[in-house]
Amino acid sequence: MKHRSKILVTIFLLVFSFGIFAGAAVFAQGTKENQDYMSFSGRHAANWKLRANKPLIIGGYGDNFAYSGKNVRLIEGSAVVDVNTKKNTGSMEVTFNGTITPEKGKTYTGEIKIVYNMFMEGPPYWEGGVADFVYLHGDTKQEAPVMPKIKTYLASWGPADIYVNGELVYKGLAGHMMYTERSRDVNTYAIYNRDKSGFYSPKDPSNFSIANPDKRELHFVAHTTEGDKGNFPPHTVWIHLNFTDVQDVS
Repeated sequence: MKHRSKILVTIFLLVFSFGIFAGAAVFAQGTKENQDYMSFSGRHAANWKLRANKPLIIGGYGDNFAYSGKNVRLIEGSAVVDVNTKKNTGSMEVTFNGTITPEKGKTYTGEIKIVYNMFMEGPPYWEGGVADFVYLHGDTKQEAPVMPKIKTYLASWGPADIYVNGELVYKGLAGHMMYTERSRDVNTYAIYNRDKSGFYSPKDPSNFSIANPDKRELHFVAHTTEGDKGNFPPHTVWIHLNFTDVQDVS
């Protein structure tokens, strides 16, 4: 219950700290039984297995979304996702070598591992902790507008533990995973606005473009829920990775 409370608090912190959702959501109909949230049609076995390589570290303390693509770095690493959307069970593990600055005044270098072994209930679109074929972020009112509205083929929510060179440095952070259409440009790593005259902004979440709807990327985040106005999003600790090479091996 303690972990669940932390994660639920995270949503409200994000939503109220931005206060910038705009417009009413238009809900898809008939895609899922008795749904009251935005989703889209799709088919997949309940058990999902993903393998990913070529991770990007997205920003660091101060700006953990780096919409312009600056301070987005390609590193060595891999990720494994093995979850079941019906049972809301499974595990996920991210391993990479590099340097992160997850909070003010703290930098870690070496082999960094993020482990997710538990999934939590929340709002209806979480679907019990492991969801598939839902829209998230942007102006959907399903998660904060830190990303544009994005087709999310698989998503999860639950606590995450962070290890550096085998040592546990953060336990029970709020964790989130998304397997989505590709939002970032493969050359600039930027997320652009609609006409690509500038970059996406959470203050104008309806003005966005998706870099390549036919390609996929895998997102992992882990963060605290304690506040820090000097960080974006405004929490004391943030870690954000995107994997650009993803294979569905289910």
